[in-house]
Amino acid sequence: MRHCMSADRILHEDPLVWIPRLFAKAHSLWLKATYPFAGFGRGVSVHYSCEIQRSHARRLRIDDSVILGREVWLNVPVPVTCPEHEPAIVIRDRARLGRRSVISATNYICIEEDVLLAPGVFITDHNHQYCDPDIPIWKQGTTHGGTVLIEKNCWLGYGSMVLSTKGNLVLGRNSVVGAYSVVTQSCPPNSVLVGNPARIVKQFDSSSGKWLRRDDGPKGATASPTLAE
Repeated sequence: MRHCMSADRILHEDPLVWIPRLFAKAHSLWLKATYPFAGFGRGVSVHYSCEIQRSHARRLRIDDSVILGREVWLNVPVPVTCPEHEPAIVIRDRARLGRRSVISATNYICIEEDVLLAPGVFITDHNHQYCDPDIPIWKQGTTHGGTVLIEKNCWLGYGSMVLSTKGNLVLGRNSVVGAYSVVTQSCPPNSVLVGNPARIVKQFDSSSGKWLRRDDGPKGATASPTLAE
């Protein structure tokens, strides 16, 4: 039944929706053929509105079947602090980045397999320097920062952020980040985080097979992220 509904929906789509899809396909092939990526897998779809600078491509690795939605920005500020031969941003197989999401890395950010980002997600491993009030902030460069690892099958809700200003931040596999939440510390696998700064409000209990609310979570917090297509 579900398959029939899906097929019926495709048949009744406005034919004009295929035009931007064709542009996205052509753009993806152009990037693969002409940009010096550290890696660019099969079946990758990069919308033509995405911002990826050619000079940054050698620090980017995009694996198989990755989808980058409209206006996604992959940014590698120069100079980067990771070794020249290593990519600063790695996006593993089947990851989906929602429209207007931003990944900015000076050290190392890795998005593992099957990670899902809602629109407007921001992930960074550094910050702007602002130590000298007599110098414009945009002239002061960036902090040394840390690293970010988003493990397999995580879901980051609408407008959420992951910020690593120092050390190694790891979002454990199968974790969920609520809409507009700000993650600044590592969390174990199978966690639900909400708030600013984000706190764990639920964890999966393998013995019962259920997601259980933590007693020390914020009262009234909702564990459901918002995902807008």
